[in-house]
Amino acid sequence: MRQSKLLATQLQRRDPNAWTALLRDHMEVEELVVTAVSAKPIRPHTQSSRRMTRYLLSLAGHSDPIAFIGRYINAAEAAFYLEFAPRLPELVPGCHFLHQAEPNGEGWAVLDDVPNDISPERWSTEDINAIVEKLAHLHAVFFDKTADLTNAGLGLLLDRSAYRWESLVAEQSVYFEEGPAAVLSEHALSQAGQLAPLFLQAANGLVVMRDLGGWPGILGESHLTAVADLLDDPVPLLEPLRQLPYTLLHGDPNNRRWRVTVFEDQRLTSWQTAAIGPGICDLISFIEQFSLLDDAESAPNLRTRPTWPVDEETMIDSYMLALSQRLGNRINTRAMRQAIPAARCLYVLTNWFPHFATWFEEMPNRYTWQKVNRMADHDFVDTPLHGFLQLRPYLANVFERFLLAYRSL
Repeated sequence: MRQSKLLATQLQRRDPNAWTALLRDHMEVEELVVTAVSAKPIRPHTQSSRRMTRYLLSLAGHSDPIAFIGRYINAAEAAFYLEFAPRLPELVPGCHFLHQAEPNGEGWAVLDDVPNDISPERWSTEDINAIVEKLAHLHAVFFDKTADLTNAGLGLLLDRSAYRWESLVAEQSVYFEEGPAAVLSEHALSQAGQLAPLFLQAANGLVVMRDLGGWPGILGESHLTAVADLLDDPVPLLEPLRQLPYTLLHGDPNNRRWRVTVFEDQRLTSWQTAAIGPGICDLISFIEQFSLLDDAESAPNLRTRPTWPVDEETMIDSYMLALSQRLGNRINTRAMRQAIPAARCLYVLTNWFPHFATWFEEMPNRYTWQKVNRMADHDFVDTPLHGFLQLRPYLANVFERFLLAYRSL
């Protein structure tokens, strides 16, 4: 699938002949002719999102155009589409072209444009069960195939190998200069392995929240103490997960990564976070983000799901059952269930705390922050804090679950 830079350039420049050759090659229809190509950039979800373009192709003898996505991809996503996507034809969008400037490097791909007919807030019980079962199918297909996944170039989520101290200081210098690194012991950084940069960022978030006196109704001293304990000694957090068999992880299978069609088809997109690790990490990532829906009207572009058609325990049961049906006695679902608290703590530690420093960097002092939290939501309409503060009920539940999970380690 690694194809030439010349063809990639021709496709990006909307050359009908190049698109004709590509489609003839993949559809095996010699008389197919692309007569015109239009392109429209897709608005990135975040500043760090990869550039994507939707290409609409007009075909001779057909009234309706067909659509494809042109997407810049990182090395992990390139490795996924080259080596593993062909084994998941009912889970991922088809990849018709992939160019890499260098082997094991970044690239540009042409993917099927999977329709998103049913938005996450309209998912039915059947849709959610099908998504959870497909997540289990992904993990079953690559269960305990760490060598194959590593040889393809994917990284280990829980890699024990120490992060080079020089690299850590160079990449995260601000944390060493301003103090958050003092929260982490040398033991913690050595145990964190390749997670060390994320642990440093979490420590920075902890320092910020302690300076602000916590977050009334959301983050109290018990929560902050639990985070400090895990950052000081992450072994109780990491070892239950490291003891589980590894598989291929999507890495961030949240609502917006899934495309659900009216034909009862569910596809998982955006594989730039693909990695190797215990499947329970993907499941908890999906569950912890299940309440969050896209909202272009407010910063941080999120709102919360009013109701859950399926509760958390049902999702976990469906996942475990589907995994057992595919793997039989090769899988120890009891050990996976016992590792759920660790997976939840790891998710919160590495996905929420790193954000706090940037979210509240303009908050002048503890007094102002405490005053802000005594005000009603409607007082923040048309202010940068409005979107964040609307998430308070959701975040209160997140950190309450985190505290319960911490106490279960």
